[in-house]
Amino acid sequence: MKLNIYHTNDIHSNYNFLQNVHRYMHANKKENDFYFDIGDYNDIKSIVVESDKGESAMDLFMDCKLDLMAIGNNEIDLGYKNIVNLVNKFPILSSNLTDADDEEIPNLCKSVILEKAGKRFLIMSVAPYFGYKFSPGKYNKFFTLGNLKTQDPIIAIENELEKHKGEYDFSILLSHSGHIVDEKLMEIFEQIDLFLGAHTHIVTIGEKYSMCGKGELLGKVELYIDDNQIEIREISHINLSDEVNPEFEMIYAEKLARAGEILSVEIEALEDLDFNPYKENRLINFICDALYTSLDCDFAIMHNGISEGSLIKPVSKKTLLENMPSKLNPTVFPVLGIDIVEAVKQSFDENIIRQYGFGAGFRGTKLGTLGFSYNVQLSEKPFYFRINGEDIILDKVYKVAGDDYLQRGTGYPSLRTPDEVSEFENMYIRDLVKKNLMNSEIFETSKIIRKRI
Repeated sequence: MKLNIYHTNDIHSNYNFLQNVHRYMHANKKENDFYFDIGDYNDIKSIVVESDKGESAMDLFMDCKLDLMAIGNNEIDLGYKNIVNLVNKFPILSSNLTDADDEEIPNLCKSVILEKAGKRFLIMSVAPYFGYKFSPGKYNKFFTLGNLKTQDPIIAIENELEKHKGEYDFSILLSHSGHIVDEKLMEIFEQIDLFLGAHTHIVTIGEKYSMCGKGELLGKVELYIDDNQIEIREISHINLSDEVNPEFEMIYAEKLARAGEILSVEIEALEDLDFNPYKENRLINFICDALYTSLDCDFAIMHNGISEGSLIKPVSKKTLLENMPSKLNPTVFPVLGIDIVEAVKQSFDENIIRQYGFGAGFRGTKLGTLGFSYNVQLSEKPFYFRINGEDIILDKVYKVAGDDYLQRGTGYPSLRTPDEVSEFENMYIRDLVKKNLMNSEIFETSKIIRKRI
């Protein structure tokens, strides 16, 4: 007997891809088949996700004949309260996610045993824990902002295997850990029959491993089952064609319209704020001044790529999300003066500032130049960079307010600072903007020119 395991990963609210999955599943998935997703389906760049924190998005997913979804870091970004809500309504799994106090999350299954074709399948899943060079708990400084925490996946998997010893015929790990960590997990847990990966967005197939990029391919694992054994016959990736799917389009249109209604309530704002990705502008000045006045720092800095355009009234949660889709947190981090100068000089380089602004948490389109708070004055030729009227001291460490994109050194590598010495705020940059839309002082200081031509 043949059984298919279909899988996706890192869809990131790509509903064009999802409608192709929907069409394929309705046409091809049989009673004895599985469909698993390995996490990062919900991305808060989408108004469908942001409007009700994933509930409408999960309704769409369930209509694709989904059996189980692993929790990825983008689901964790929704926070404890919203994870609890989703766990109580949908088949969501994580073997290593707890609250920030290391307590179990109510009704969150660590593993499940599903029966198909007379066989028992043990399904486990793990969310990101290890960072670069297997540094433990790398993600938890962010996760704990939402009262969540990931535990060591090795211990979590060992616990589930021991707990269900003798109770299953075939084991599957849904791993939102990245392919490098997955390689280590496969070495440690040779007894696990199938590993389905996510998080690092690569396309790869191994003897008992598969990852399907970033919401671009549908994975298919063909199993052959007889009375005595379950054998992996073939692992493949399907490039789904774009075809009209009226059923999905109707459901999605309803969810989209409802999300628009929820998020389009007008938020009071004093003025419009102009924007230019490659030059000083009032919107980036406004963001920098909001950072500078609300956080304990020497000055504030922001990459213009945080925004997609001018802030125009009427303002709403919807327009803020469309304008600033990135999930980047206000962050204070120490930087040496000489490293600040290097980043500032790079921000004058047209070849650098016009690059695509890739990076963790970034959902925009371009890197952009750098903006600064009103207590900074700078010039390209002749070069100077002054804080409160004084020239920057190259061997002095400054407390800089920006976001975690800059703190990680993305786009401007000299600003890279370890998480351990950085302070992250429990909000996104767009939330900071929303909080200050009626702050007349910041609107006024945003008019102050920082760069001398």
